[in-house]
Amino acid sequence: MKKAKKNFIILCGILFLLLLVLKNSIRVKQNMITSVELWLTQVFPSLFPMFIISDLLIQYNLPHYLANLFGPLFTKIFRTSPNGIFIFIMSMLSGTPSSAFLLKNFVEKKLVNETEASFLLTFTFFSNPLFLINMLSILFPNQYSIVWKIIFIHYGVNIIIGILLRPKEKQVYQKVEMKKMNLDFGSVLSKSLKKAMDTLLIILGTISFYYMIANLFTIENPFFQNIFCGLLELTQGLNQLKIHHFPLIWKEILAISFISFGGFSIHTQIKSIINDTNISYYPFLKGRILHVFFSILFIVLLS
Repeated sequence: MKKAKKNFIILCGILFLLLLVLKNSIRVKQNMITSVELWLTQVFPSLFPMFIISDLLIQYNLPHYLANLFGPLFTKIFRTSPNGIFIFIMSMLSGTPSSAFLLKNFVEKKLVNETEASFLLTFTFFSNPLFLINMLSILFPNQYSIVWKIIFIHYGVNIIIGILLRPKEKQVYQKVEMKKMNLDFGSVLSKSLKKAMDTLLIILGTISFYYMIANLFTIENPFFQNIFCGLLELTQGLNQLKIHHFPLIWKEILAISFISFGGFSIHTQIKSIINDTNISYYPFLKGRILHVFFSILFIVLLS
């Protein structure tokens, strides 16, 4: 009965959305063009190369080298598999949702189990560094101390979350064995390309959908309108911050909150990527709530 009511509410919401789309067809068309341009100019160039390279590195055993060299330290700090060090490093370099993409790969190749993957997902949530530098430099022109403060807080809080939420008991992991390789590079590359494009198309769809939603509903108060857009879609929220004249401290708080939470667009991307695995989404959600809390706390303390 509860499920039927839930489905009915969702159905009503979709029908209401359909009416809004029909009523605002010109605006929706422009929003779709803008979201595709955003994906093509900012998301695709930063994520596509990293998806391909990271998958090739997995195929050619880099995770095993890193796990054997630095894995014991990673295990000591976070009490998880040594293979997690590869996820952590590549997520910092490539940005979200690459961690979900990599973890799905690792689970499929049995390099980590689903429980470990769910935990790793909570503290490997990093925005792409190039994206952050570009967006924050526009948002805070000639205020490089603020830009780097936000970036360092964003990265540092992930480590804090990993330590706070780590398993209570120390785990014992065996040394990672090297896989025997007899791979055809052309075949490996074509599979990597297909996986990367499938994931990027999911990302394009979710960005376009939430970008449309954010622009279909208008709240008169610009502050709350900005929060609404940022909760739905990260880039839209940061873009709106540029045009509003909020006090500097509030701009910092809103910027770090949007970056730390990621927006429902990114949450949907993560859920879509891990959908056919047993990796749990809820630890990720818990991690993002903690991320927002600690990030705001550090912004206030350091301002």
